[in-house]
Amino acid sequence: MEFDLPVTGEKVKPQQITALHLFSGLAFVGAGAIIAVYNYEIPRWGGALLVAGLALLALTMFRNRWVVRKPVNRALRIVELAISLAIAALSFVEQWKFPSGIFSVLSAAILFSLYWERDAGQQLYVHIDETGVRLPVTSRRRFIGWAEIEQVLLRYGVLSVDCIDNKLYQTDVAGSTVDEAQFDEWCKAQVQAHIDKRRNDNW
Repeated sequence: MEFDLPVTGEKVKPQQITALHLFSGLAFVGAGAIIAVYNYEIPRWGGALLVAGLALLALTMFRNRWVVRKPVNRALRIVELAISLAIAALSFVEQWKFPSGIFSVLSAAILFSLYWERDAGQQLYVHIDETGVRLPVTSRRRFIGWAEIEQVLLRYGVLSVDCIDNKLYQTDVAGSTVDEAQFDEWCKAQVQAHIDKRRNDNW
């Protein structure tokens, strides 16, 4: 048998998306202001960067629901990445160590966010089968084999996985149609079937 239990929560929270947009906007405003005031060779580029940062901050603060929409967010992330990489490259060429470090880290963060946010808004599940329990990506641990489990219970919308090392993993389940009694009995049978596979140092 297999069970897919939908859980509450999201892989990517809207406030996480918003926070990186705000950080990018502040970084662009700071870098743009410094370039516009202190760099006499490219002051117009500094001004343009300052305007871009202010525009990003304004959009994020006043049109946040629109900004966090998947297509809009992805487009903004690509623009932010291009700007960050350009500033990091300029800083490296000019040997500006501090801005080079800041925008290299920001570029890496934006690049990671493009990967991480691609599944934003999708329903998360706990998958349980004959091999063990697979928790969602937001959990501190992803897979627990039956040989490590003492008990699995589904009660009042909460899935509890009690391990033999006294660690307890709990997840809020949203709208599950699973028969709790049948589920608990099946999990007990799996635990019993894997007792002989437990490591001796776990007893």
